[in-house]
Amino acid sequence: MSYTKVTFQIIIAALFTSFVFLSASCKENTGNSLDTFTADRQVTSQSKFVAKGGPNVVEVTTIHDHDANKHLFEVSEEEVPSGWTTFRLNNRTHSDHFYLLYKVPQAAIEAADAADRSVLDHWYQSVTVPFQEQWNPYINGEIDFGVFVGNLFEAVLSSAPWFVEAGTMGGPGITAAGLSSETTVYLSPGTYLAECYVKDENQEFHSYNGMLDIIKVTDESSKEKEPRATMDVSISQSGIDFEESVRPGMHTVAIHFGEQPTGGYGHLLGHNVQLVRLEDGYDQSLLDELGAWMNWTTEEGLVNRAPSGATFLGGSMEMAGDNKAYYHVNLKPGNYAWIAEVPNPADKNMLKTFKVPSSSETGRR
Repeated sequence: MSYTKVTFQIIIAALFTSFVFLSASCKENTGNSLDTFTADRQVTSQSKFVAKGGPNVVEVTTIHDHDANKHLFEVSEEEVPSGWTTFRLNNRTHSDHFYLLYKVPQAAIEAADAADRSVLDHWYQSVTVPFQEQWNPYINGEIDFGVFVGNLFEAVLSSAPWFVEAGTMGGPGITAAGLSSETTVYLSPGTYLAECYVKDENQEFHSYNGMLDIIKVTDESSKEKEPRATMDVSISQSGIDFEESVRPGMHTVAIHFGEQPTGGYGHLLGHNVQLVRLEDGYDQSLLDELGAWMNWTTEEGLVNRAPSGATFLGGSMEMAGDNKAYYHVNLKPGNYAWIAEVPNPADKNMLKTFKVPSSSETGRR
């Protein structure tokens, strides 16, 4: 099948599964120094909605091996029953991270078996290497973005035709260094891959350097009840909509995903929803800088940490239309913004600021 005949809508749904690395790399303990982010602040949870542990609560801890330059996930559960599943992302490094889930297509599993490889190894050989190889000349200024995309599609789809069948299933959004975030999604039985594609300053993606995970979901049902929302946020091609009057305190935010755009947003992805706290107030300059950081296709986009003055608290990574995720967060008084990881989010109505008032401002004692 020629890659030119594959619809762009299908491609964007699966593109970033390309950044996976060998499973051995993720689980290996090299004995080198690990960054656990104790230098300037402790890991702080933004919510206390779910009990620690449990059949459908997965603790995900991020670490960084400085000597080997490996970004890694450590997870509490590698297998869970199907149903509503909460992922708690504990960021113990100096970089921002997220945990984006994909459902692995059966064709990829069969191809891995035929090649006598693990799913992660096969994905790495068939998708990850071509992606990084095609990315390097683009970010080095040797080719333009259009050429990069064409080269990428041809390289990946020739080695991994099953790649177009992968689908994004949400997961904890961008979470700042030293913080934790929680997101609940519904998982049907199958095999799921998770990654973070934040970049190092050398333009290597974290997942290329080890930040990936695999979760198996069994046929057994957990019988977990769907969370009850205290707030609703909707995102579609027309932008982000939400109730701007927000009380302080603990919230379960139902994030509703509208149809993803057929042509994408010019960055090979659909939309997601992130929450960012704007520390010490904000001005247009900070909002412009924040919007620029959300575009991974640029040299400065998604590199290490968000601009100073903007602290990401999580949210939900991208999902197909008509899906829903629940994001658990403690909203303290201050200035915030809902934002999507798209180029120029303000122009797309996907950067929306709001204020959480203090108790005195709401008239409560």
